[in-house]
Amino acid sequence: MATVLLLAVTLAVGGILGSWFVSMSRTEMGSVTKKMTEQINCTGSLEIVDVTCNTTADEIKVVVQNIASDVELYDFSTFILINNIPYTNSTGGPNSTSTLSSGEQTILTYGCDSTSCPENATVNKVRVSPGNCPKGWLERDVGITCVI
Repeated sequence: MATVLLLAVTLAVGGILGSWFVSMSRTEMGSVTKKMTEQINCTGSLEIVDVTCNTTADEIKVVVQNIASDVELYDFSTFILINNIPYTNSTGGPNSTSTLSSGEQTILTYGCDSTSCPENATVNKVRVSPGNCPKGWLERDVGITCVI
């Protein structure tokens, strides 16, 4: 009798744990699938349309476009190489409450002073990365001159 009771308890516990493991696996699989889909969709989601440097206005403008079909981009950070000196900024553009939707463009405007953006300085390279799609970054060699 004890053997039968032990076997019944073991099967009951096994059934409960088995059900819990299946449920947990499905939840984790759904989470992993969502993250993988976001990462795949983020690849190639951004285009740098234009870069300008204006020393009179003390600003660099980077025009970006969301070319992804099903992901919204926001919280951009930018790496800019000016006269081969790196500058970074992470405070530009759309945020999580006002995103850059598919097909839309926005202008990321960053301040720069006469030290970082002197007249006739060369903007060598620009790299833009959306915060919600870190693997969706794009880097472009630009070679433009800062003008008055």
